[in-house]
Formats: sequence, structure tokens, C-alpha cells
Amino acid sequence: MKRRAQDNAGTPVASLIDVVFLLIIFFVVTASVEKDIIDQSIKLAQAKYAKPAETKNPLTVTVNIDKDGNINIAKQPMNLRMLRQILIGTYRDVGGQVPILIRCDADTRYHHVARVQDVIGEAGFYKIKLAAVVKAE
Repeated sequence: MKRRAQDNAGTPVASLIDVVFLLIIFFVVTASVEKDIIDQSIKLAQAKYAKPAETKNPLTVTVNIDKDGNINIAKQPMNLRMLRQILIGTYRDVGGQVPILIRCDADTRYHHVARVQDVIGEAGFYKIKLAAVVKAE
């Protein structure tokens, strides 16, 4: 019997480079998605006695309300009827365990926030958080 010449048992570097580039693209895209959810024009109220949130649930739905009562999710403007439809669809897909974060401007009148809270409750969600800036002492 003849012996075969041993092949070079190295790792194919070309496919490894492709995987690395795919990972880089994934992290760049996911980082920009998180940035698009928050409406930077909203100036949050200050909470004197609140504790900062330790963890963030990736399923959290963030609802932004500006000082005039305009509502948006991920910078997409909507009215209460559209918000209700989106939340009912979300409830149907994943259930009522999803936390809802309301980010409202410090100058927003509370009746705008109360209307959004009513819609969230009607859709079946019960984990509602209000965002505020924790005042450093």
C-alpha cells in the first residue's frame, strides 16, 4: 500500500474573514437600531428619589410623547388609534409580559400621558414604566 501525502490541515482563513465581517455588520446595524428608538428631542423630567433601572428588557416597546402630546414609536408619528392597533398586534404576538416604556417631555401635560396609559391598558399590557432622568445628589 502506498502512503498518501498528508494534506495541509490548516484552517481556511478566507471563510473566517467572511464570518468576521458579517459579525461587524451585525453589531453596527443593531447599535444604530437602538439609537433610532429614542426621540432625542424629548427632554425628560428629573426624578429626585428614583433609582436608576438596572437592566433593560430587549422586548421593551418605547413610546415617545413630546410636549405637544404628539406620539411616536421609533420616530414614526402616530395617533392613539394607530398606537392601539400596534399594541394589540404586539399583545397577540408575544403576550402582555412586554414592558412598555413611556418617554415624555418634562413639559408634557399629564392628560396626554394618561390617554397613552389608557390605550396601553386597553391593549392588555400591565408593565408600564415612565422614563425620567435621575437627579444626582
